[in-house]
Amino acid sequence: MTMNESSDAVIKTNNSLLRITKYRVEQEIAIKLNDIPVNSTQVKTDYTLSHSEHEPLLYFVHVDDCISKISPDSHQPLLDVVKEIDRIKSNVALWIHPSTGKPVSIMNHQQIITEWQSYKEEFLKKNEFIRAEEVKQHINNFISAFDDQIHSHEQLVSNLDTQLFFTTYFDHLLVRSQNFESDVLMDFHSQLFEKVVTPLTVTQKIVQESPESIVVRKTAKPAGFIDVGEIERQYNQKYKPSIDYKFSTYSMEYDSQIEFNTAGKYLEYADIRMRERVESNVELDISCRIRRKN
Repeated sequence: MTMNESSDAVIKTNNSLLRITKYRVEQEIAIKLNDIPVNSTQVKTDYTLSHSEHEPLLYFVHVDDCISKISPDSHQPLLDVVKEIDRIKSNVALWIHPSTGKPVSIMNHQQIITEWQSYKEEFLKKNEFIRAEEVKQHINNFISAFDDQIHSHEQLVSNLDTQLFFTTYFDHLLVRSQNFESDVLMDFHSQLFEKVVTPLTVTQKIVQESPESIVVRKTAKPAGFIDVGEIERQYNQKYKPSIDYKFSTYSMEYDSQIEFNTAGKYLEYADIRMRERVESNVELDISCRIRRKN
């Protein structure tokens, strides 16, 4: 089978040849304004990955369960909708790049569109009673943004790289047999500032190894252009009205430790810490733990 064959052919891959690996991902996100906690989110997700040695670049990913909690809980209904849409987008049959291990093509794109259309129709029907024009327009804009993203194959693939599980699992470790300590590039998608992407250089160091596995420490720092002008513009619009203080210095940090089974070519566990902030004013902290269940 080649990457140009249809998604129907992919779905018919012989199940007896698939290796099934299950993962649990637990992620916490906390936001502080002026050093005061204002928002925290917990997301727990179970995934099943299926992979065949006969198609080394093809992976099937399925979301088995997703639990999300947010404080203040008034935001819970919106979070529930967003996570359900994420589930639809994350059930993928994908091809990865032979050099980087990153997703390059989603073979069941049409299937995702079909499921999204059904969900969208049901969601709009549940909210058709709304009469307030401003609220109705907000709902239409909300749905339209996801509509554009899901119908665009390029955006759907790019979106996978914003999710920590996908960006951690689908990595050069999947396709390399050596050079595990060489620097790599990674895009950091801001969660404080919309559509701001910062390129990072990731330094990797093996801290433990055996014949079957390695433990790698990864740290990252910005490399290249940071759109400080756009960050400051959004800061002035979103955060300054609440805390009054002017924009200071933008920074981000990334630190992770990953155990990878080099014999079986799969992730064992990952502990990830990320911090994004405008110094003294706004801070977002992310902690994520990924562990293999079977």
